[in-house]
Amino acid sequence: MKTPVTYAPSKLLSGEIEILRQHSLTRWMSRDLTQAAGDFCRNIGLVPAYCECSTDHLTRYLFWRPPTGALIEVRSGRAKEKFEEFDRVNHDRNWQLLSLHINERELYSAVWISSAHFEIAKAFLLAHGITCAERKNA
Repeated sequence: MKTPVTYAPSKLLSGEIEILRQHSLTRWMSRDLTQAAGDFCRNIGLVPAYCECSTDHLTRYLFWRPPTGALIEVRSGRAKEKFEEFDRVNHDRNWQLLSLHINERELYSAVWISSAHFEIAKAFLLAHGITCAERKNA
């Protein structure tokens, strides 16, 4: 029998850190543009540490240059069932859920990272006023 899992999404911290975060996130992009932007950024060594999907299906990212050897999976704008499927696979790989955003339409956007690199990624998010997501066995 599988243990039920609950998720606490990332929180955006308030205060002076909001200015840095707003200037660090990409602009909202349509789905066709996010693929091109993601490919370009990956080619120069940047990957998302955080992503959001709006109710209009626009996406924005906080990119970073992960340490050598870090493995990352990013999924945005997914239904809960599909998100849970990705989470199970990543949990089985011993990857940590780094960030999670759930919009008003219950679309999930998440980033998972290899466990050995979780703490440095967590510090990067906190420096931008974003808390890590939490995966809890109920």
